[in-house]
Amino acid sequence: MSSSFPTTYPNPGDVVVTDFTGYQHWSLVSDKLCEQGKPLLISATKRNGTVREEPWDTVTLGKETYVADVSYARPISEVLAMARSQIGQWRYSLTSNNCEHFVKWVAGLEVSSKQVVSGVAGALVGATAVGLIAEKPTTAKFLGGALLLGGLAVIASKASEKK
Repeated sequence: MSSSFPTTYPNPGDVVVTDFTGYQHWSLVSDKLCEQGKPLLISATKRNGTVREEPWDTVTLGKETYVADVSYARPISEVLAMARSQIGQWRYSLTSNNCEHFVKWVAGLEVSSKQVVSGVAGALVGATAVGLIAEKPTTAKFLGGALLLGGLAVIASKASEKK
């Protein structure tokens, strides 16, 4: 969807993904609404360093947001209860406790982050390519290749939109 708020209201327990420059932020739709009538979102953020239940606009910042195609291994009521149990408790880490890890954990899925895995793999391929191709590989060239392919891999790991 091309707006910051989907044309149809997402349901409590839906996973919404917001496209920020270079990465996607995963949030869980709450069963509570904010003052503007939009759902609150529960997510783990670097901004807070933990999990918070916040207004839609605070989390999405007007960026393109859509409902992701994510299945659950537990009932939505349990998913929301588990998410709320982590408010102020979850310690955010980009590599091991990020927004995608959080959503998958509360949903009862394998805790992983496609963005992190893709970024690391892309960075390794980029650095390796520099080592194989460059006549005079330098630290700057290795880092440049790693950042370029790592970043492209993160962007390519976009979550599937629910149809």
